[in-house]
Amino acid sequence: MSKSKSIKKKAAQGKAMPAAPSKPKKSASAKKPVSKPAPKKKVKPASAKKPLPKAKPAPRKSVKKTAAKPANAKVATKKPLPKPVVKKSTAQSAPAKPSPAKAAPPVAKPLPAPAKVLKPAETAPKTAPQPVAVVEAAPLAVKAPSLPLPAPGPTKSGALFYDSHMHTPLCKHAWGEPEEYAQQAVKAGLKGIIFTCHCPMPDGFWPSVRMSETEFDTYVAIVQRAANAFKGKLDIRLGIESEYYPGCEEYIAKLHQRADFHYILGAVHWQAKEYLNKYETGTIENFRRTYFDHLAKSAESGLYDCLAHPDLVKNYHPDSWCFAIVKNTVSTVLDRIAATGVAMELNSSGLNKSYSEMNPGLEMLRMMADRKIPVVLGSDSHRPVRVGEHFVTALNHLTEAGYEKVSHFLNRQRIDLNISEVLASLKKAADHNA
Repeated sequence: MSKSKSIKKKAAQGKAMPAAPSKPKKSASAKKPVSKPAPKKKVKPASAKKPLPKAKPAPRKSVKKTAAKPANAKVATKKPLPKPVVKKSTAQSAPAKPSPAKAAPPVAKPLPAPAKVLKPAETAPKTAPQPVAVVEAAPLAVKAPSLPLPAPGPTKSGALFYDSHMHTPLCKHAWGEPEEYAQQAVKAGLKGIIFTCHCPMPDGFWPSVRMSETEFDTYVAIVQRAANAFKGKLDIRLGIESEYYPGCEEYIAKLHQRADFHYILGAVHWQAKEYLNKYETGTIENFRRTYFDHLAKSAESGLYDCLAHPDLVKNYHPDSWCFAIVKNTVSTVLDRIAATGVAMELNSSGLNKSYSEMNPGLEMLRMMADRKIPVVLGSDSHRPVRVGEHFVTALNHLTEAGYEKVSHFLNRQRIDLNISEVLASLKKAADHNA
């Protein structure tokens, strides 16, 4: 009975599954012209099509075995606004151990030589065939299992903190495999890292900078692969940089239920062609005000744990950026965000952008501190060497802005740490691993 229930649930959740049976019907109608001249050839197409329906039950059996979800780590602070979506995913997340167990052995071979950097162009043809097979075999709603949460406090090396923003080659503009990012994190004196690659989006929204729908399972698998490889050395978690675009809220809410995410980072990207076409009207300042309004709406949607690079729009015509012009707008927006309890990111990669300043800048950071908005650090690494980059500078910025604590997320719950302790841990662990 448990097997049949599992299959019914999957059938209800999977959207793309009904398309599979339609193809065999077309092949059946093609039997008539083939049967007269060559009856032997009639059997070959029929036998070639039969394995497709037989392939579906196999992955469903892997979901049958379940394991209890590991206990949560001790959390310093819980998020004020619990999300119903999260509770559902936690209750339904019966991790399937067979699938990652099969995935781990074949991947163990390339781990000794992670120095090979794969370009996005090279990665796409290698990874594309795998997810296609997975999509046809099982619903994408199947959730990946999670490793047990690490013990609170520093590791033996003194590592205490996480880098909570980095990517994989699946986004088509990042280089290096997850294991390479992990190796750099160990050198940087970090306790863990959270991968937050760009999420798939509906209707072909800005496809050149994100994973496709068929690559979602591959993303979950390669993060789990790295987590297994670095178990006991570095804590590696699954997150996602989840786009906010007005009108896509329903799609995003369902996306967040497709895996056991530890961290969901919301992002408004003004650079998207679709965003520019719709909102780039009027003056430059009005466009920036629209961006900040959408930043507040993303927090008010209840979909995200934290908001990425919150003043990213200063890179839109950077020569004309003047914070004083939009300061009143930002003040109102920060009031709205503070009311939601959602955290905001201090993104160190801003130093590498056209407007060379962390996101956000120091003045906006002070305004966030005045409203007691929690802050999470992220390197936004698109290549391994940048994991944990500029973190000491970022932590000093937080102190200068008036912060005493910095945060990260595990199991979608916020954990606050003293900045002074994090700074000491980075130096101690980096020296230990040197």
